[in-house]
Amino acid sequence: MPTFCLEYTLIFDNPRSFGGKLLETPRYLGRIGHPAIGIRIPEIFLTGILRAYKKRNVAGGLMLSFGRETAPQKVIDAPPGKYEITRGHTGTSIKKYMTLGARAALREGVIVEIEADHIMVIGSSTSAVKRLVGIHELESEISDEELRRSMDYNILAIDEALSTGYVNSFTTDTTDLLDRTADSLDNSKLSEKFHKRIKNTEELLSRNLGEFKFQGAKPFTCKLTKEDVMRFALKYEKSIEVNAQIYDYIKKKIDRPFGFEISLDETKEKTGFKDLIFYLNEWKLSARHVDFVAPNIGFKKRMDFYGNLNELRDRVSRLDAIARYFGALLSIHSGSGTTPYSSKGRGTYKALLDATNGQLKYKISGVYYELLLQKLASFSRGSKERKFYNLIFDSVYDFLNKEVRRRGKLASPILERQLLSYKKNVREGKIERRDPRAKFFRFNSYLALNFRNERGIRYIREGLVRMYKQDQFLKKTIDEEVERLTLRLIDGLHFSNNVEDVLRSGAPAS
Repeated sequence: MPTFCLEYTLIFDNPRSFGGKLLETPRYLGRIGHPAIGIRIPEIFLTGILRAYKKRNVAGGLMLSFGRETAPQKVIDAPPGKYEITRGHTGTSIKKYMTLGARAALREGVIVEIEADHIMVIGSSTSAVKRLVGIHELESEISDEELRRSMDYNILAIDEALSTGYVNSFTTDTTDLLDRTADSLDNSKLSEKFHKRIKNTEELLSRNLGEFKFQGAKPFTCKLTKEDVMRFALKYEKSIEVNAQIYDYIKKKIDRPFGFEISLDETKEKTGFKDLIFYLNEWKLSARHVDFVAPNIGFKKRMDFYGNLNELRDRVSRLDAIARYFGALLSIHSGSGTTPYSSKGRGTYKALLDATNGQLKYKISGVYYELLLQKLASFSRGSKERKFYNLIFDSVYDFLNKEVRRRGKLASPILERQLLSYKKNVREGKIERRDPRAKFFRFNSYLALNFRNERGIRYIREGLVRMYKQDQFLKKTIDEEVERLTLRLIDGLHFSNNVEDVLRSGAPAS
């Protein structure tokens, strides 16, 4: 028997009862609204998250980003310097987070979906993390060699996920393959490039031209012109093709139903209605399923939404209607706000609920680590917790200053401005030294988990886990704060009791 089958069997050796039925967890949730939460340090965050799920009768996702947060075990175990520091920057392997998440869910009696999030086709993991602060280094497709390397890495990562027997859902991100030059071509050059590069042009035009009618909160119609279709074909051809390759690989290797999500979130611009229509129409006609799609709705990572809420509601309502037309629901990415307590800003959750009729998937991840650091910083000076926080802050600060001085891969004008702003504000007494809210730290503190000592040990990550396990007061504090944060998300987006939706949906258990 293959290892993954043995492991998958072991987790069900002592099945628990749920509503008179055997608890099946982890499992494929299907197209139902639910939270999906990143467990960067599962040893610390799982307890509070699962308590909240259980308290509100929620079936939810547990995930990490394959393009940034997690990596195959061989990458995690490799000597320092072999891979970019941004690759698998949590120090948590794919196997580890999936195994710990699945076993904790069974132990707590909670239905979860284990997700392989953000399987990214991208030139480097450094480029992937730079997207977090809005730095997009690419204007056209990545090279064939970069594509090959990225796909080889993703296959390695997917294979490790499948080997656990626990993974139920996959999200892909192929936005680095978008040919953005298509947006600026005049009609003459557009037609020339379209007929030169695209195969079966007449067939593609015929299946996409015309009016599409949608039944949202307010019925509306979108018409795709010939110029629209030619432009979108050039822009999205490679992205759709590579997404299909990933999908087909998963389907060939997995022996159970699985969830599939397409992410278009990490682009410079908001996703246009016509763009989404073309993409999903081409996908649907390929006979491959998609449960969720994540358009760019104007959210920025780790920032509250400060735009017009009525405009947000109307835009998301139309995107939701388009997704439903093609058999999918919306997934909202970049879900963390300016603070762990701000819930993406006043009124934002309500706007999303109104726009989607309460049926959406909502993803957050980094906010839990941010919360942990803020709690450590709140301890009194001289305490072991505060001293460890100071070590984290100083290590990140020193690393980034060196990175800027030597013009390293993470250096950027944005990072330079953030560091200068911090120094100036400390000097002028506007903020305290080692302020956990300093922008450079909020956007780069993740690096600390991948800092290694001379023996290759991730001394900060391991130190956090050790302190959490040994200090009962700290453990209780963090568990309660993580639970409260998760409950705010669940209550704010009305996810309570969605377990009943899972059981009614008929989505087959994995």
